[in-house]
Amino acid sequence: MACARGVTSRTAPWLGPAIALCTIPVAAMAQQVVDTRMEADTAGSRVRPEYDQQGVPVGTFLVFATLGAEASWNDNIYARSDIKAADEVLAMRPAIAAKSQGSRSDLEFQSQADIERYAHHASEDVVTWSVAGRGRFELGRDTTVATRLQFASNIEQRGTTGDTLFGTRPVGYGQITVDLKLDQGFNRTRLTISGHLDRYRYAPRDLDGTVIDLSYRDYTYLEGKARIAQAMSPGVAAYVDLELDNNTYAFYVPQAGQRDSTQYAGLVGVAFGLNRLLQGEAAVGYFHRDFRGSLNHPIGGLDYNLSLAWSPTRLTTISLIADKAYQRAPLLGVAGFEQQDVSLTVVHELRRNLLLRPALAYSLAQYVDGPFHDRFFSGLFGATWLLSPRWQVEASGSHRLGRFSDPSIQPRNFDQNRFSVALTCRF
Repeated sequence: MACARGVTSRTAPWLGPAIALCTIPVAAMAQQVVDTRMEADTAGSRVRPEYDQQGVPVGTFLVFATLGAEASWNDNIYARSDIKAADEVLAMRPAIAAKSQGSRSDLEFQSQADIERYAHHASEDVVTWSVAGRGRFELGRDTTVATRLQFASNIEQRGTTGDTLFGTRPVGYGQITVDLKLDQGFNRTRLTISGHLDRYRYAPRDLDGTVIDLSYRDYTYLEGKARIAQAMSPGVAAYVDLELDNNTYAFYVPQAGQRDSTQYAGLVGVAFGLNRLLQGEAAVGYFHRDFRGSLNHPIGGLDYNLSLAWSPTRLTTISLIADKAYQRAPLLGVAGFEQQDVSLTVVHELRRNLLLRPALAYSLAQYVDGPFHDRFFSGLFGATWLLSPRWQVEASGSHRLGRFSDPSIQPRNFDQNRFSVALTCRF
């Protein structure tokens, strides 16, 4: 289990490592057991030279700049049942990325922002942004080092477990993320050692002239992980994951007890990429988490991770992701919660330049040492129309619902519908 993180890449984050595991050389074979080009040849990620953004050469880098504008209508902007308000929203989304063109190593720098303005509810106006850099370096034939650093300013989305304030601006926080990974191959065996750091710092909010200090939510997550993978047959690798993480709150609040904790976990899984039809990985194991304070009892049990991409035809890719994660606490008196997520997404290439994207997602958050849980469901249907390498149009309609079992916060139960149209210019 690991703290959930957002992903913005065009392909699923697990797909690259899964394919890498399955490309371990096998004795007496002079070629890779899986053609790694299959990873990029799915309905949603394949190269379309006549529509894909080309980039502008600047020295040894290619620079990609985009500017998106989205108009949307939301019938329940606060995601509540007691006070429902609809509004129109205009969002601007500038972004720029620079990618090196090296063969043995590569660098990438990204910066993006999301500026939202509400027609009738200015208190909901938000600006979020992120800047990030990553590098991948080949130190030898079978040795690579990858690193990533990101700074971001985010908000807790309305209707989520972390959305604990009403009557003021959405909860905002700054986030620093650091990743470091070493990958070493030994003939048919591959060893991967990685470290991950997340640091969250929450901004105060003003409610009717009263400043609400949210520093009790400031949080640092540190994870170390080792994976040993063994090629079993062409396109199939078995692996063992060993994980250790430490969760520390910046401030000790006596009435809330000590919420810091440490967890270890072990999983056994298989990664496969026999052909374009089915790729992914699946693992099952055990986790145990100890809390430093006496108010919270240790927890443990089943841990799992499932990531599958099924392409029944070259025009359709169906992805299934399910996992379990420990998340930071949004409230005093709660050490954290276990969250289980499952999502099903489809990308169908109706035409070469027209992609349909239906999706379903379900999330269950169970509070540690508490009787309450939160449930969320969302369904979405989107379409992407690639007009040219410069212009792209997207449209979507979604339905979300949230259910909170704590009787004291029943007004937070909600149903929400949203419709949007976006136009993106890619320079």
